[in-house]
Amino acid sequence: MEIMKNHPLSALTTVKIGGPADTLIITSSTAEFIEALSQSDPKRPPTILGNGSNILISDAGIRGTVIKNISSNIEYLPNNKVKVDSGTQLNILIQDTIAHYLSDLEEFAYIPSTIGGAIYGNIHGFNKSNFNKILLEIDVFDLSEKKVITPIIQASQLNWDYDFSQFQLHPNWVILSATLQLSPGDSKLSKKLVSDIIAHKSQTQSLNSLGSVFKNPPGDSAGRIIDQELELKGFQIGNAQISLLHANFILNLGNATASDYKAVIDTVQERAKSKLNLVLEPEIKFLGDFS
Repeated sequence: MEIMKNHPLSALTTVKIGGPADTLIITSSTAEFIEALSQSDPKRPPTILGNGSNILISDAGIRGTVIKNISSNIEYLPNNKVKVDSGTQLNILIQDTIAHYLSDLEEFAYIPSTIGGAIYGNIHGFNKSNFNKILLEIDVFDLSEKKVITPIIQASQLNWDYDFSQFQLHPNWVILSATLQLSPGDSKLSKKLVSDIIAHKSQTQSLNSLGSVFKNPPGDSAGRIIDQELELKGFQIGNAQISLLHANFILNLGNATASDYKAVIDTVQERAKSKLNLVLEPEIKFLGDFS
């Protein structure tokens, strides 16, 4: 495994923002990942970094150890099941399963996530289905016990909701791998569906962002509210700007700081509260000190 001190983290995020980690460890296999987790300081649990696509890292960075797991083994099992490492890029898994004539992952195209991140955030796809719909089993390491949880956790035994998984309530649980239940598919049709979704999303959703910043209120769209109710589309602080194409996306126009980005988020929340008495809840996570 790679171990680096005082290493910048901005390049490991989609928005290219964030200070350094005291220690950055990159693991390339589940065995290395477990070893790094086993040796971590119990008084200061490590921060697990996935694809860096829905996290804002403070300008001061992250104290302690950050572990980025890039283990990406994909194993095809009988009855259309697939076991995949948590560090696997979602887009890689989608392409690989399509090549194996399996379906059900297409609607998650164009989401820059690892499998671990997809499970942790219980991401929703193009048809609004949540990721847990295809989850069977999840291999989990318990940081407090310093061991893999046995028996393996059944996804059906956990609580799931829109952008919510039980892992968010258990910071000591680290996802190692998962078994998915997919369906037989038509490779040509699946490729066409993925291509259509990417073409549709890429028109408004920039990958130079952290994805959707706010959760959609019930029955409404955060993007619509920010654009039409708050009239903040294009609003900018420093080099952080609310996208002119999709108001629930905040872009880094070049050298935006985390402080810029957070200030835009704070402004949206303050306006929503004062004008609409609405609490817009962030979909992204904040890592580091923003005080």
